[in-house]
Amino acid sequence: MDISISRRESPDALVLAVSGRLDAEHAGELARAVDEDVRRGHHSIRLDLTDCGFLSSAGIRVLFEIHRAAKGVGGTCLIRAASEPIRKVLELTRLAPLLMEPTAGQPTASQAAPKRSSSGVDQEHDGVRFVGLEQPTPAPLLGRLIGTPAEALSGHAAAERLPVSRHAFALGLAALADAESLAERAGEMLAACGTAFHRRPQPFSAIDYLAATGDLVPEVDVAAGLVWEGIPSGRTGFEAADGADAVAIDDLVAAIFAHVAGDAVAIVAAGEVHGLVGAELIRPLAAATAADRPGSPRREIAARWLSFSREPVHARRTALVVGVATRGPATGPLAGFVRPLGTGTPQGHFHATVFPLRPLKRGSGDVAATVADITASEPLGLLHLLADPEPVLGSGRSQFVRGRVWFAPLAVAGARA
Repeated sequence: MDISISRRESPDALVLAVSGRLDAEHAGELARAVDEDVRRGHHSIRLDLTDCGFLSSAGIRVLFEIHRAAKGVGGTCLIRAASEPIRKVLELTRLAPLLMEPTAGQPTASQAAPKRSSSGVDQEHDGVRFVGLEQPTPAPLLGRLIGTPAEALSGHAAAERLPVSRHAFALGLAALADAESLAERAGEMLAACGTAFHRRPQPFSAIDYLAATGDLVPEVDVAAGLVWEGIPSGRTGFEAADGADAVAIDDLVAAIFAHVAGDAVAIVAAGEVHGLVGAELIRPLAAATAADRPGSPRREIAARWLSFSREPVHARRTALVVGVATRGPATGPLAGFVRPLGTGTPQGHFHATVFPLRPLKRGSGDVAATVADITASEPLGLLHLLADPEPVLGSGRSQFVRGRVWFAPLAVAGARA
C-alpha cells in the first residue's frame, strides 16, 4: 500500500495526515515532505498517523530523523495522533515520550518548542520575517575600496596585498596571495572571519581557500574590491512571511534598511539557498584588450568572459554571502561598485560562496560560530550575485529559504554612511 500525505493548517501547527505503511519502502516520502515544509518556513509540524497501520524499524528511524532535523532549526515535528498499532510500537520502543506530542497540561523535557530570542524581537517587513532581531549600533563600520571593477574588467587591475584577519570581510576580484601575476589569477573572492575563498578565472574551476590557523593570517592580492574591518553589530534570523517560499535578496536588503539610518550598509549572511543568480569570470584579465574585455557593453563579447546562470542555481545548498548595499543609486566611490539587485530601489554588490546544505537554527546567532560551522565543508561554488528580473526570459533574483544576517551602517572613504 502506497503512502499518502495530506496537509491542513491548525491554529498552532501544520498537520500532515499520513496513511499507509511507514516502512523502508515508503517512509522516505514522509521525510521529504517534512523537509519541504520546513524549508517553506513551517517550524511547528504535527503528524496524524491515525490511518497508518504499520511501523517498521526503518520507519522509526525516519520519524526520529525528522524530529531531530526540525529541532536542529529551532522547530518541532511531533506525532499528534496515531493508530493503535503505531502507538503500541512507540510505547514498546520507549520512544513515545520523545516523538509524540504531550497531552494538554503535560509538557515533557524532550519537547523543544520554537524559542523566542531573549534579547531580540520578531518583526515582519513586506514578506520578510525577522526572528530575534537585534538592532545595530549607530556608529558605522569603516570600509575602503581597492581599485575599481571597471578598471579591473578592462585589464588594468590594481594589485594590493590584503591580510584577512578574523574580523575582516572583503569581496571583489582577487586571488590568494602568490608570486604569480595577479592578472592571470584574479577571479571572484570572498573573505569572512579569517577565511578567504577564491575562484580561478577558468570554466568549472574548483574553489580554493585559505583559513586562519594558529599564527597564519591569510592574504589576498586584490585587483578590485571592498574591505571592512569589524563584526556587524546588527543581527537577526530571517525567513519568508505571508506563505512565500523564499526571500529575495533585494527584499532582504530593503527590510534591513528599515533598521539602518545611513545610505550604505555592510551585510554578511548565511542562508539556505532557494536559487542563486550570478556570474563567474572564466578568462584571465591578462587576456583583455580594448576590443575584447569582460566589461564590454556588447553581450556576445561579455559572454566569452563571464559565465552567467541561465536559471537560479545551487538550490538546497547553503551559502555564505558578503556584500554592501545602498538605499538607492549610489554616489561617491560606491557609485561604480553597486548595481540593481532586482526591481526595487536597493542596489548592491554581493559575492556568495556555496557549500553543501547545512540547516541553520531559527533566529540570530554568532557570526564567527555560524561561519565556522558552514565552512567546515568543502566549498562548491563562488559567484558574483546579479539580478536578471526580465519577465519570462530573465533568470530572476537570488533567493533564500531562511538564514541569518548580520548588518551595520558602512562608511566608505568619500561616500556618505
